[in-house]
Amino acid sequence: MTAASCALLKSTTRMRSAGRFFVLLAFVLGGLNRPLQAHERSESFSHWNYASGHLTGVVTARAREVTRLTLPGEGYGSLAQIFAAHVEKTVTANVDGNPCVPSKPPQPLQAEAGFIRIGIEMRCSPGELLIIRVGALFDVAPSHHHFIYAESTAGAGREGILTMSSRDLQLELKPSRATGERFLQFVEMGVLHIATGIDHLAFLLALLVTARNARQVLLIVTGFTLGHSLTLTLAVTGLVEANRGAIEALIGLTIALAAAGNLVRGEREGRVAAVAAALMIGSVLLVPAAARPDMPATLVASIGLAAACFVWLAGTQAGNTPIKMRFAVALGFGLIHGLGFASALQDLHLPRNMLVSTLVGFNIGVEIGQLTAVGLAMVLFRMAARLWPPFERSATAAVVVVSAALLAAGSAWFVTRSVVFGN
Repeated sequence: MTAASCALLKSTTRMRSAGRFFVLLAFVLGGLNRPLQAHERSESFSHWNYASGHLTGVVTARAREVTRLTLPGEGYGSLAQIFAAHVEKTVTANVDGNPCVPSKPPQPLQAEAGFIRIGIEMRCSPGELLIIRVGALFDVAPSHHHFIYAESTAGAGREGILTMSSRDLQLELKPSRATGERFLQFVEMGVLHIATGIDHLAFLLALLVTARNARQVLLIVTGFTLGHSLTLTLAVTGLVEANRGAIEALIGLTIALAAAGNLVRGEREGRVAAVAAALMIGSVLLVPAAARPDMPATLVASIGLAAACFVWLAGTQAGNTPIKMRFAVALGFGLIHGLGFASALQDLHLPRNMLVSTLVGFNIGVEIGQLTAVGLAMVLFRMAARLWPPFERSATAAVVVVSAALLAAGSAWFVTRSVVFGN
């Protein structure tokens, strides 16, 4: 090979490397410019208590969700006032068909940064069947899910997930003995939570897209399961407390880092990507401290340093990350995702005597949904490889495209979730 040919080959290689970074940058910028609502899982929560004809409830939603409501339709004011007015219009209850009457208008309650809580009080006539209807946010977010738990002083309790097509929860005002049925409801809740949790599935996809066989898939899924099961249990039992806004932002970061690990090739690219990761995370410091979800400058700097080291280390593996490291990544980042899973149960304020069955049922549901998604992805991949042989040969290109898209989405989630909307 002549010297000119060698020079041309080196130049072409550099152009390809630079081109890959420009493509990734385009993906990231494109993801950041899209509306946040197109990517977020839409959900809210409520807890209800019925005692001697008196019904009280607390409805909780992310302030980010409340921004979906249009001001002209809900009145002007703070987000808490807007949501209180919306709840007053869309939340009703009745006992044996007799409407419950509000004791006073819904009132904003104290809530952690980035969340809004509305208190509701109603007077209901005596009866045997309480029906609570929650229509909040469904008109502006058809895919919205509302997690609800209701109990009475007689010992009855029921939990459920309300959707656009099913907005009612029925509670028999007498002690419930159907413990098996309630356990299955929490299994269903776990399945639905992972099915609608696009960020959790995106993280799994970022790790599994480079898996070469069933053993590697099993190890990655097992690591993720161990990680999120541990922190889910610790958070729901109250042994660990974490700021949910910060956790949501970090979940986005885990996706971006896992995807970046699939794309960086060589130590040189690793150094460039490490600097880019540190700068992206450092950009959060441009957000005023009061608007960050309990993320002081020292914490942001620590996260930036850890992320930079992770990306640089991934680059030294030259795209051939050992399965043990992938297992460790799934386990470690799974700890963060487990705290995200816990938010679906914490706002229900379940009684302590239900915590064991709740955790077991919900976790089983999450695993069923997780394994179903992984199994479906593997079936589709095999079908595509059989129907179109070039698909399997172009697997490397598919990894790059998928990982680039996940890097963009994860980066956008991290940056946008690092800003707390005021109440």
